[in-house]
Amino acid sequence: MSKQDDYQPRHASSQRSTSSGKTARNIPQKQRSSTKPTYKKPAKKKKQTAEPVRKTRSKKETFGDKLKYFWRHRTKKQKTIIIVVALLIVVLLVVGIFVWSKLSLLGTADEEPVAEVTEEVDMEGLEDLADALNGIIKNWAQNDEKKMSSKDVKNILLIGLDSVSGCTDSMIIASVNEKTQKITLASLYRDSYTYIVPKKGSPTYGKLNWAYSKGGISVLLSTIENNYKVKIDDYAIVNYQTFPKVINALGGVDVYVTEKEATFLNETWYEWSLTGNAQPKPYVTGTNHLDGEMALTFCRIRKLDSDINRTERQRRVITSTLSSMKNASLSQLNNVVNNVFPYITTDMSKTTILGYAGDAITSGWLKYDIEQMAVPSEKLCKSGYAGSQWIWIVDYPAAAQELQKTLYGTTTIEIDPDRVSVLY
Repeated sequence: MSKQDDYQPRHASSQRSTSSGKTARNIPQKQRSSTKPTYKKPAKKKKQTAEPVRKTRSKKETFGDKLKYFWRHRTKKQKTIIIVVALLIVVLLVVGIFVWSKLSLLGTADEEPVAEVTEEVDMEGLEDLADALNGIIKNWAQNDEKKMSSKDVKNILLIGLDSVSGCTDSMIIASVNEKTQKITLASLYRDSYTYIVPKKGSPTYGKLNWAYSKGGISVLLSTIENNYKVKIDDYAIVNYQTFPKVINALGGVDVYVTEKEATFLNETWYEWSLTGNAQPKPYVTGTNHLDGEMALTFCRIRKLDSDINRTERQRRVITSTLSSMKNASLSQLNNVVNNVFPYITTDMSKTTILGYAGDAITSGWLKYDIEQMAVPSEKLCKSGYAGSQWIWIVDYPAAAQELQKTLYGTTTIEIDPDRVSVLY
């Protein structure tokens, strides 16, 4: 057969017979060759998110750079909190620096003046008292009775010092009781006859106001604590020159003056005034608005009546001063601090004073009721003479018991009902 005979059209090849006589088109789908590749839909690729490129902070970056980085990565709420806290810190720092600078004006215990008694005192005359009285007073001062104290009670001794004579002209225990919410002003009679142990020399008997001149504040504190069996926590000393400055800085104080007091003061002004200046205005019966000098003169008079009335006058002025401070403006209080603090001697540290100030605000000390008392009370003392010196003879066990009950609400002192009192 020639090549021409072998030729077949292209479409004829699809009809070519197989060995079984069937064409490929007629073969069922399942019987087709498994070698034929099948189409698979490609899997959907997950979309990849590019990770943020973190900037590596340079080792040489400044504090400002670090601060900027820190601030950029804070939320709005966090930024607000940071700003508020920062402002509070600034305010506290400013107030703290201001208060600390004011407290630096205070004198310290090392600077306290100690002068010997220069007033006319007949020390020899004190020996005229019966030995029995001296023995009783000495035994009471030296016994082992514990000085009463409490975490709820703060006793601060306020001392008015006559820097010329070296004697304490006024001694007032300002006691703050946070449990009962009461402030007690307890005036100690300056002429109370007592047993004194000086820093140098032999023990002696004399008026309570002499104790300071026998060795300073330590001798005065021990004498008071030994007689009245209460713990004195702190003290503050103000001299005559300072007192009028306090009153004037507050713009004066309103004090009630009796007719008897007004008449006496108007007639004896130059005897009690320390400046020698003419009397600014006459005292009148009733409420008087007193400047510093008139208030001091009012506190100093002695010959009008007794030490009982004198200490009551002092408490009158102090109570009025406290009331004025409650209503004083910030400017007035600042004026008081500037004029008074340089002349105050105290054992209180700045931290202690700030602690008291904090308690006064948080515990409301300024709203506490103020109670006044004289120590000893009239029923527990009687007047007498030691030579030419007028004195108070004191029943110290009973007086100490009375003071403890007033300040603490209880007492550690038990008194034998069969004892013999020095008053009889």
